[in-house]
Amino acid sequence: MYFTYIGIFAQTTTNSSFNFSPPWLWFTVGVVLCFTEFFLAQKLPNQFKKIALFLGISAFITAISVWQMAVAMEVDWSLTNNYDEDFHIQIVYWMGVSLALIIWVRPGLSKRKKVVIPDATEARTITEIFPGKTGKVLYEGCYWQACCVDKQMAIGPNQKVLVLRRQGNTLIISFHQ
Repeated sequence: MYFTYIGIFAQTTTNSSFNFSPPWLWFTVGVVLCFTEFFLAQKLPNQFKKIALFLGISAFITAISVWQMAVAMEVDWSLTNNYDEDFHIQIVYWMGVSLALIIWVRPGLSKRKKVVIPDATEARTITEIFPGKTGKVLYEGCYWQACCVDKQMAIGPNQKVLVLRRQGNTLIISFHQ
């Protein structure tokens, strides 16, 4: 079906001065997909955002690759009317580049929510926290590793403590009197 459309494009453009070659097709597909992303980005759910953009960028990459291969192989598009011979390879290449962009680049562009711990909230120790060591505390229904801000103080189990801040996966606490 796709090959029929390419053949129609090839037949309709042979009489004009502009030759609609596969690189131009991929460039046009890339422009359409990028504009689709820009106009529909507000209406899409978060999990579908930027997908059309990456499909468009991969169409641009495919257009450049097809054009470079044509230059290297000295292909004259005006003499070639049968574009469908290698079009399936171009589609597989485009799908591979699209998949790679979506898997490896898209997650790096998403905004992640930071966990913010309010100042001086209470927690309860589960295990004893020895001086300079970590122990376990129950904070907002979850078990956390915790370390006392005073490195010489030990805190016994089942004591109320104040959570001062978080460093990685460890809460920095102080004894609550």
